[in-house]
Amino acid sequence: MSPATISTHVYKTVGDLNLTVDLHAPPNFNSDTGMVLVHFHGGYLLLGEKTTFMPHWLINACHQRGWAFATPSYRLLPEASGTDVVQDAFDAVVWIMNNIAKSGRMFLAGSSAGGYLALAATAHPNVPPITALLLMYGMLDPTAPRYVKPGQAFIKPLDSLDTVVADLGKAQAQSQPLDSYAFPADPMMDRRYTWVRALHEGALYMEILTGVHGLAKQVYDKGSNVIPAQFRPLFPATFGLRAGLPPTVLLHGEDDIAVNVQLSRTLAYKLQELDNKVLLEVVPDQGHGFDVTHGRTVITSLNRWRLTLERAASSPSHFCNMMMKYAA
Repeated sequence: MSPATISTHVYKTVGDLNLTVDLHAPPNFNSDTGMVLVHFHGGYLLLGEKTTFMPHWLINACHQRGWAFATPSYRLLPEASGTDVVQDAFDAVVWIMNNIAKSGRMFLAGSSAGGYLALAATAHPNVPPITALLLMYGMLDPTAPRYVKPGQAFIKPLDSLDTVVADLGKAQAQSQPLDSYAFPADPMMDRRYTWVRALHEGALYMEILTGVHGLAKQVYDKGSNVIPAQFRPLFPATFGLRAGLPPTVLLHGEDDIAVNVQLSRTLAYKLQELDNKVLLEVVPDQGHGFDVTHGRTVITSLNRWRLTLERAASSPSHFCNMMMKYAA
């Protein structure tokens, strides 16, 4: 099989920063008729780049079926706001639909924080039609207890949470936006990874997303209705779900300690309650990013995903019936 052609395109410019999408197009791909799978990378919204922990199994599945694979960059926290980041994801989807997926045939996918962005873009009221949504171990709900209850260390407790939070605030106020940061070889020694730990331990994700001081505590004490209306698009699992969303497939390792599997389970339940079509695949004995790091050990689950994608591409109605059979 001939290799895919990889090209880079600017989908948006913010000041001096060009936000780009890498397109992996198989031979003879036709944007007027072809299927495109758009994948947002992970990194807790603070780390990563388009090539971070590439899901090569998914790229290969696309290539074997003649589909294109597209991966956009987006601005990172804390230099950008949550509104900026989610807007980038939506703008990337619209640009790709208008320029690469002219057929209107698009899968939207994301891993970890990228799953959150894929969900947020799909929940946007003006999003173009999406064939199916694929969420891999996603950080799907920033209002979940993991993100609003302080004192829960990430990996291990910080020596001085206040010092790290002060450093993060300084960077937020003084630094220029960036859309890539290579995942560190030694995360525990990395400045930005330390910020990730602080956001978890201090329950500060909501604050850094919205800029509203103490918002997580308000949500923890009083519930999500205290979130101001202008920031509700940042919380799609709470405010953006509705009937008529595209069929959704969720993949999560049961032993994930970075992003709790309950986030995928809860989203699946909420979508089903709204009569949306959902397939939840919880893989035993697997942790975060298992599809990249332990792909061969979970081949059954990944093959089931490949089949699901193929059915969605060939017949959306048959795909929905198949998902109902799995859910029964």
